[in-house]
Amino acid sequence: MLHGPRYEGSPSGAGEPGMARVSPDGAVERLDGVGADLRGRQMLARAATALLRSGRDAVTFLLVEGDELWTHASMTVARETGDVVVSAADVPPPYGLTPRELDVLTLMAGGLTNTAVARYLGSSPRTVSKQVESVLAKLGQATRGGVAAFAVDHGLLRLPIPGGCPELTALAAGAVDRLMRSSGPLPSFATVGVARRRPVSPYEIGLLLPLVGGSSDDGEQMRRGAELAVEELNARGGVAGRPVRTHVSAVDSLDADSVSAGLAELAAREVPAIVGGYLLTDERASYEMVADFGAPYLNIGTSDLQADWVRQEPDRFGRIFQTGPTRANYGKGFARFLRSLRLRRRSVGFVETTMPDTQAFNEETARLVQQAGLAIDFVVRLTPPYHDWSRALAAIRAHAPGAVMVTHHLAEQASAFQRAFVQEPSPTLVYMVYTPAVPQYLELAGRAAEGVVWATVTGLYGDSRGRAFAERFLKRYGASPGRSVAGAAYDQINLLALAWSAHGRPHDFGLVARDLRAIVYRGVNGAYDLDRGGQTSVAFPDEIPDPSLGQAHLVFQIQDGVHRVIGPAPYAEAAFRRPPWMVA
Repeated sequence: MLHGPRYEGSPSGAGEPGMARVSPDGAVERLDGVGADLRGRQMLARAATALLRSGRDAVTFLLVEGDELWTHASMTVARETGDVVVSAADVPPPYGLTPRELDVLTLMAGGLTNTAVARYLGSSPRTVSKQVESVLAKLGQATRGGVAAFAVDHGLLRLPIPGGCPELTALAAGAVDRLMRSSGPLPSFATVGVARRRPVSPYEIGLLLPLVGGSSDDGEQMRRGAELAVEELNARGGVAGRPVRTHVSAVDSLDADSVSAGLAELAAREVPAIVGGYLLTDERASYEMVADFGAPYLNIGTSDLQADWVRQEPDRFGRIFQTGPTRANYGKGFARFLRSLRLRRRSVGFVETTMPDTQAFNEETARLVQQAGLAIDFVVRLTPPYHDWSRALAAIRAHAPGAVMVTHHLAEQASAFQRAFVQEPSPTLVYMVYTPAVPQYLELAGRAAEGVVWATVTGLYGDSRGRAFAERFLKRYGASPGRSVAGAAYDQINLLALAWSAHGRPHDFGLVARDLRAIVYRGVNGAYDLDRGGQTSVAFPDEIPDPSLGQAHLVFQIQDGVHRVIGPAPYAEAAFRRPPWMVA
């Protein structure tokens, strides 16, 4: 359990905590006869039911009502019953903090700058700066990061969140606050002692997400997409009459030990399914662990290796599903796209990394490129730590090919390439694989990214379904989703929920896997039909001519600072423009 704060300014400190158990419908049962009576504390009841709907396991916070009544509350979801156990005590202000200093501290914990804090509080950055100094002194911390960690660890985040700041929804207290603000009557603690039916326990989905290391921005996109899907499912009544929640296992996609530890954590929790992101490390060891555990595993990878393993050993790997088309499609789409363009030179280059299963250039790609009437000038493969672009830039400037395909999964490093390229550009079209889908790429590359073309085999459509998802995502998180994995994670949760709802037996792993193969689901990233030899989605138009059974291999161009789909038909939102560095 999280450490509670130290209370000063009162001889007796915090009062005796009251304890209660809250069910999903707001019914409450008092658990002790010693602590404070919690009846009538409607905001606490709402926080407890919001925690259940958030998919989080626990939250600790300070509830401040009217700037005078301060309540320190700890809430934990009881896995075996699906209830929330609440411990709450009225306390004096901890560490001598004023209500406004607590507001500042809470927003600082969300990573906000003084200017952003001032905007939410209707104050000035100068005033906030002084309040930050006071908070640092009172908590005995030297840095903003130290204060943020201290506040989260000691449960010093204020509810309601000042200004309803959406940046804090990545934290449990922020997620709870967001749901507390939704419409509907407040539950009441006045039902203490009322007999009720024992609630059913929720279905839990394990999320294996790259929230550590260079792919953390992508991992956050996946977490938010999955979280939004769970919230919407629960608002509709859950799955087979039960609520759904998630447990996040944060891993580094480049670290095999981290991935193994994350999978072991989820297996120990006995989750009935795992939803995950892509892995950039040894995949075989991970898939062996998943196969040993036995639960269905849906991931956002594009691995040709995984598809081959499932195809060759269906009894061993038949519960592993890759919800995106395989990486082999990137070469096909590149050649198809270039056929329609008038390039200054009918030649191409390839820049790749040695990360496992991330290469797009192979014999098939070479054959398709040459069939399109294009010569291959060079292939450069980067080795760890993957941030030295000198060889690649030298090759591009020496050959000046008509186009270069750049394959790199880390947004920070891929954006560094583009910034370096435009400083001394050649008349070469830059065609990237996937990475600009990560919002961080455009933020870091800035104007240098204007005109970049990029493609993804699993991308958020710009149609009415995709736009509606983007609007809900923006409303929920205060930021638009990227054009790939947020939608993919959202779709994975809904696909899994369909399989579970068919029979309400998520722990019958074989039955769930069978239903996942039988379902054809149209999500925000296109259509999912996993009944293929490798249990992957298929790409339209290169693998299947019917878009209702596949995911469009979307090609985007960054135009006026916005990602616009330029192919394939009928999904194009704009026409191709010559990048500014290629305009004579």
